[in-house]
Amino acid sequence: MALNQFALLDDEQLADLLYTSEDRLPLEAAQEIASRDGLLPFLVEVVRDKQSWLTELPEWWAVVHATYILAMRGGEEVVLPLLSALRWADAFDCDWVTELMPSMLGKLGPAVIPGLTAVVRDPTAGWSARDLAMKGLAAVSLSHPDSETHVFRIIGERFMDEGEDRAVRYMAAQILLDFRRQEYRLPLLRYARQQSNFSVLNPWWDTALDPDEVEWSFRQTEPELWHYQEDWRRFYDPAEIQRRQKRWARERLGAGQGARERNLSGSARILPLWRHGKKPDPPTDPDRGE
Repeated sequence: MALNQFALLDDEQLADLLYTSEDRLPLEAAQEIASRDGLLPFLVEVVRDKQSWLTELPEWWAVVHATYILAMRGGEEVVLPLLSALRWADAFDCDWVTELMPSMLGKLGPAVIPGLTAVVRDPTAGWSARDLAMKGLAAVSLSHPDSETHVFRIIGERFMDEGEDRAVRYMAAQILLDFRRQEYRLPLLRYARQQSNFSVLNPWWDTALDPDEVEWSFRQTEPELWHYQEDWRRFYDPAEIQRRQKRWARERLGAGQGARERNLSGSARILPLWRHGKKPDPPTDPDRGE
């Protein structure tokens, strides 16, 4: 379908595409939906409705599209819907949304900071949702540098609080490390050494952070920002669509192994096919004889 043909469709026809196009919705269609004010309430309802996240394939793809399209639209009016999407995607382990949520939230700018701060400080939200919220705050600082001091103070609070959930504290530490926040260099080193020492005495305890990793990170000249800058719109690239179809075809030939997974709630779950980057392991240090 040509670009101008999507503009000829009415709102109901465009809305139907979210349920019928599976993961092959063209970018032009998504952009047209994002531009329609009349479709905003529909998109909001899709991401807020719990059943949208629990429906079966192929209709399940609608919630992924609705989240991406709301992020394309942007503006204060999509802040609360995307915060709902964060909660549901995390609750139902929807990797297609959670993997890209930090960059989507970051593009919303300062308007999303109060909502994300509330999630970050809410111990009932669960560590993974709070991690996404912290990453979203960090991503805001990339598009709005004037918010940098404020958002990293919020993230730093979670890291410096020794009574904080262990996983949340670890995730906060990783974000501070990714952004090379020099004001936390010494606390990060102390934290890493404490965790390393504790793991020696308690083999069941996973080491949260390695002191050598902290030292290596702060020797780098550039921060590690790929996870905060991924472009969710790449999902609609023809090349990505083609790659996904080849993957599904391979999995069908392989008796469907890995094509679908079900979480404990019983909802359909499709694992992401692509990532825009990969966090590399710290290289060995030749000066240390490694």
